[in-house]
Amino acid sequence: MRKYIPYIYLILSLLGLIAFFYVNKGIAQAGNFNVIDFISSTWTANFYAKSISVDFWVAATTGLFFMMIEAYRLKMKKVWVFVLLSFLVAFAFAFPLFLFFRHKKLHAKQITEQYRA
Repeated sequence: MRKYIPYIYLILSLLGLIAFFYVNKGIAQAGNFNVIDFISSTWTANFYAKSISVDFWVAATTGLFFMMIEAYRLKMKKVWVFVLLSFLVAFAFAFPLFLFFRHKKLHAKQITEQYRA
């Protein structure tokens, strides 16, 4: 099971990317997209939207913090790419993608340590 974990992260990342494009295709087809209206609707539409928005922002902030700390700890390069993808594409795409590369880095580190022993 352990060898499949990074690929589960990769599949989840691709699902996040597909969901992003699917939803945004509908937004684009509706026309006259306004960023301010989009953001304000997540806070003013109703309590359901507010609940999901707060949940997302707390989880995303925690995830971004985790990505930066973990990348520093593992000496992963270019963590800024994942942070940028979180804002420009979708956190649902960037975070599982980061976990995929994190898992690969941990695996490579484990192999290196076994080789040295």
